[in-house]
Amino acid sequence: MKGKIAECVVHSRILNDARKVTTKRTANYFFVVTIAVALINVLVFAAFGFDTGDIIVLPDWGRFSVNNLLQTVINTFTHFNWQHTLLNMLCFLIAGMYLERKKGSLPFLFFMVLVVFFTGFASSANDISLRWHGFSGANYGLYGYIIIEYVFMLLQSRKRDKVNVVLGAVILCLIYLAMCFNGGTVSIGFEWYPYDLLHNLGHASGFFAGIVLGCVGQGTQCLVAGGKGE
Repeated sequence: MKGKIAECVVHSRILNDARKVTTKRTANYFFVVTIAVALINVLVFAAFGFDTGDIIVLPDWGRFSVNNLLQTVINTFTHFNWQHTLLNMLCFLIAGMYLERKKGSLPFLFFMVLVVFFTGFASSANDISLRWHGFSGANYGLYGYIIIEYVFMLLQSRKRDKVNVVLGAVILCLIYLAMCFNGGTVSIGFEWYPYDLLHNLGHASGFFAGIVLGCVGQGTQCLVAGGKGE
């Protein structure tokens, strides 16, 4: 029975990108990583609220340090109120499910660890955006990566998967909508231009980190494919 379930998961077109070489290691196990990350954020806020207590390190704002990096990583999983938490998790679920389908659950887990630390590093490298809280910095890292990944997919010469093209276009529209958010942790509002990206240095830092990760990742794949003559 377990073998049949695993086989169905590996070969499911709904759970996995058709162009991905899907094995048990690269399969998407019902978006388990995306759901787990969302639950962790919700449970941390439910248990601790805004103040996580003694686990917070003492940062030295104004210059980069390991403590500052740890602080930004911890801040990723803390929020100001329930609206802040749930809006961030809604945005993450949309982007996370899209990428977990393409990468697989285990690779996506390692990718999220990299994104959290890399976007945290981008934020802690300046002395303005260090005090942000919430998962939105990591979300913007995912946004930057998805945009680069989608552009590279369109530029590939081999036949494209129609599901990826349509689904990716929908995700990009939702990403633009998220960037037009001009509210705060209490109010909700939207502008026609990417207000949220241009007015929040923490988000801009995460977005830039995601673009860098996307260029490195997709560029590496192109070099590997070129070496194989594909």
